[in-house]
Amino acid sequence: MTLLRERIEADLAVTLEGDYKLPVVLIAPDGARQDKSANDPDADLVGQIIYDTRVDAPETGGDIIIHKPVVTLRRTSLDRIPKSGEKWAVEIPTVPQYDAPKEKFFLEVALEDGGAIGFIRLHLMRVKQS
Repeated sequence: MTLLRERIEADLAVTLEGDYKLPVVLIAPDGARQDKSANDPDADLVGQIIYDTRVDAPETGGDIIIHKPVVTLRRTSLDRIPKSGEKWAVEIPTVPQYDAPKEKFFLEVALEDGGAIGFIRLHLMRVKQS
């Protein structure tokens, strides 16, 4: 008998790493890069990327859409799980196309860790040029 949590984790291979997948590169604070899946070393590290985020606009009382990507990854695909407070970099395609050039972002806030159901969500902020 398969446990429900095991089925949910296996389903992430389809929901996060299926038809809507996009490649992701994680760069740890020590400089270690991960661009391949821990589940299949021949496959790219992929996940779901939402490019735009809806936020409250207190000055207007409404919502606005801003370009703040959110990346959702399957935990078992990662060599190492980012911890809140660490300075990780994340490279994602500039547009939602698999082979598009990548742009570097940093983790903005504490990551959302759905460890109980097998995924993490990374809220990103653009790297500022000085």
